[in-house]
Amino acid sequence: MNGTYKIMIVDDEFEIREGLNSYYWERFHFQVIGCAANGKQALDLMQRNDVDVVITDIKMPIMDGIELSRAINAHYPHVKIVILSGYKEFSYARDALQAGVSEYLLKPVDLKNLSESMMKLKLQLDDERQSSQRLQVYENQLASSLPAARIQFFQSLIEDPLPDYHEAKEKMSLLEIEMNGAYYCCAAVKLETKEQPDDTSPDNRMTKAQTILERHLETGQCQSYSLRKKGGELAVFLNLNATSVPPRQSLSLLWERIISSMEQETGCRTIVGLGEVYQSILSFPDSYKQARSMMERNIFWERGGLFLWAPADEQHVERKEYPYAHETKLLDAVLEGNLDNSLLQFQQFWNTCGLDSERADLTIVLKSLAPLFTMLERRLDLHGASFESLANLHMPFTEFVLRFPTLSTLKMALDRLISDITLQIKHLNDDVQTTSHSAVQQVKKYIDEHYSEKITLNQMAELVYLNPSYFSIQFKKETGINFIDYLKNCRMEKAKELLRRIDLKVYEIGELVGYQDRKYFATTFKSHTKLTPLEYRQTFITY
Repeated sequence: MNGTYKIMIVDDEFEIREGLNSYYWERFHFQVIGCAANGKQALDLMQRNDVDVVITDIKMPIMDGIELSRAINAHYPHVKIVILSGYKEFSYARDALQAGVSEYLLKPVDLKNLSESMMKLKLQLDDERQSSQRLQVYENQLASSLPAARIQFFQSLIEDPLPDYHEAKEKMSLLEIEMNGAYYCCAAVKLETKEQPDDTSPDNRMTKAQTILERHLETGQCQSYSLRKKGGELAVFLNLNATSVPPRQSLSLLWERIISSMEQETGCRTIVGLGEVYQSILSFPDSYKQARSMMERNIFWERGGLFLWAPADEQHVERKEYPYAHETKLLDAVLEGNLDNSLLQFQQFWNTCGLDSERADLTIVLKSLAPLFTMLERRLDLHGASFESLANLHMPFTEFVLRFPTLSTLKMALDRLISDITLQIKHLNDDVQTTSHSAVQQVKKYIDEHYSEKITLNQMAELVYLNPSYFSIQFKKETGINFIDYLKNCRMEKAKELLRRIDLKVYEIGELVGYQDRKYFATTFKSHTKLTPLEYRQTFITY
């Protein structure tokens, strides 16, 4: 569709609002209709304007981005929300997804990521504008390809918002899907090759698995449909009649036979998660989510079999806090080209996340590793490198993880990946090592002469023609402290000199050493000296 969608930008920083406002939105068929400095202003504007997408910061005065998201979700549920957050707010932004947020982007906003997110939202908005035509689409698909239409129907049952019961039954009638039994349940099946016993392709193995599945389910008097997913997975929709045996027990016995046949005939380790049994077709999404959860929890351990979901499994693992400190040490070691320390820090990160435990399922693995490698990708980019150039690795990182059948093989692959990247970074660092000392000295001299001006790491890196990430590492190596602390220390020493004079006011001294905000200057000075500027000056006044 070619319709134009309306955007509102919400951020308390004027530069960010203006920067986003000037972005070439027309390319994606979007138009900015208003800007606001906080959530309250945004809601006021939304009462007077139609809005399709709100792009908002998290931390803002009066009403922050989380409160705004909840209010929008409650009163304007059709509006898409894109959260902007700093890296330290990652877990906070993740929690915002529960408040109805569609996307989140890390600051500083990467234009490529912004473009991808807006294209994704454009497709979602287009799809929602066509929702009233869904039944017509199904009829058209029926005329051209009944199997394809059935695939889409079952795909929508577990991915899209739940349809109305009568709408679902009408679609099933159009598609000639017979599921009239009393009980509904989903299974998630994963095939993992053991040692590639023959040249059978993954696609052929999946075809064979589906054939085995259909054979057993027909003899088990169970109506079913299997949907092929990525990565050697099957989603199985089951519908069975009431029998003298409880349905869950009946399904368990049936799946034990299916797993045995699959492993014998395909040579693959077979992991099956089985969800709860319900009495409504609209419960398929819940049952599938439970089934896939059970399958994922056991996917990395070298065992196959049937794993049944139980309500107690909802809280099966104590969630650990993300180890930001270990992440920082690991990334620094990699960017320094220090191989031994990189592997040591990665092992500590791995253990701290609980990935050495047998209770580490796929969800925990991804929640631990995805943020780490997202940040590593950003740091490599600042260093003038990338996963693609150093390791021929393409994002998303999830696809890399799913290549490995067990947690032990994944850990070995990640050790190799980190080793390769670290060694190549070392070579890159060696190429510019000879220029780093003079560059740091030049920057120190510049700070000493221009401390009253606005100075940033990126500006200084550009001044000495070095990559910001590499310059930061070399600066700390040369001086023993990071760039920001060095700049602050320099300014504080200059401030102490000026405070010994009585002809300058405190706020004037703050401005002279680069602090326009007098309160921030006073706070920073006290943090540095344990005294306020006035207290420090008092120690030098002689009566």
